[in-house]
Amino acid sequence: MKVGIIGGGPAGLATAIKLKQFNFDVIVFDASKQNQITIGEHLAAQAIHEFNQLKIPETLLSKNSIPCTEVQNAWGKAEVHFNESIFNPFGAGYILSRPDFDTDLLNYCGEIGIDTKKETRIAKIKSTKNGWKLHASNQMFEIDFIIDASGRNSKFNFTPSIKKEKQDQLIGITKHLHLNSNTAIKSSHLLVESTKNGWWYTVQVASGKIISTFMTDSKLLANYNGSTSAFWNEQLTTSIQTKTRLNSIEIPEAVFTQSAHSHISKEIQGQNWLKVGDAAQSFDPLSSAGILKGFKMGQQAAEAIYKYSIGGKNAFKIYEDNIKNQHKEYLKLKTEYYAQEIRWLQHSFWYKRNLQIKDIQHFTITPMHKLQ
Repeated sequence: MKVGIIGGGPAGLATAIKLKQFNFDVIVFDASKQNQITIGEHLAAQAIHEFNQLKIPETLLSKNSIPCTEVQNAWGKAEVHFNESIFNPFGAGYILSRPDFDTDLLNYCGEIGIDTKKETRIAKIKSTKNGWKLHASNQMFEIDFIIDASGRNSKFNFTPSIKKEKQDQLIGITKHLHLNSNTAIKSSHLLVESTKNGWWYTVQVASGKIISTFMTDSKLLANYNGSTSAFWNEQLTTSIQTKTRLNSIEIPEAVFTQSAHSHISKEIQGQNWLKVGDAAQSFDPLSSAGILKGFKMGQQAAEAIYKYSIGGKNAFKIYEDNIKNQHKEYLKLKTEYYAQEIRWLQHSFWYKRNLQIKDIQHFTITPMHKLQ
């Protein structure tokens, strides 16, 4: 079976590596130029287990990361709470240098014999009697099975009547702040802070550059009477800890905006195709689980394809059910974490995330009762 993977992110490449271990013929189509801005540079320490499972050299991780010594959060209160890595049984997490990490992972796939088509965007897919035809620029590729790993903004809808639904309108607005000194650093800490219109994610990467992202609703930005850069600057003034951390640094005008919504696809698998990573389900960056989720789900997808190829007729349905169960658990945890912040419930960002519809079977109104 020849498997075509659309997308060269962690989920797609984990799938490719695991399929290669099962001796499948794999081709990866990566449309990116490996220089895109990413939301979230943090990788949980547990990821080393997934690296070992995939037999990826640990040097690939150590080369492109520095230890995350602690996570600082001002969430639910103005004061900072410290989560030190020494209390994590897996040790320190990692602050990744992306897109260098993604580039090296893609190159590693090529080194172990996976056919990688770099800067190749699939523009059209067409089903055939036994598989698919994938069209990219002036090329056409015939494959037996498609894995959609093209991210939370996937354009591939294998069942046109089923439309994707976002669970929220979260976006990340990012600025890269350059210090006067370009001295590389050996470790870093992550700062998360909630404010009235969203929350901040700020971290210093190995090069010394600081990446600061404001997470908010797209409608708040759309209704703002000014530039995206001015919106970011204005929101910074409402913070305490983030503003202090960036106080002595020159704020650039350049800004990058990306979607960060949560969702789960209504259909995750079908005839000769399945979705993996953010194309199947995406998490709020607050979870710091996106990359780790991609590695785990990629292996689950590859194992499902292998089991199906040796006669496991229910392998894809089991894969889909596992993802749906994971997403239910994620939504529960997400709701609990956002519910910890009650200082700004009068503001739309927090009101929507703390509004829970109650299942009321019966109630009675009498003239003596007040409704609130």
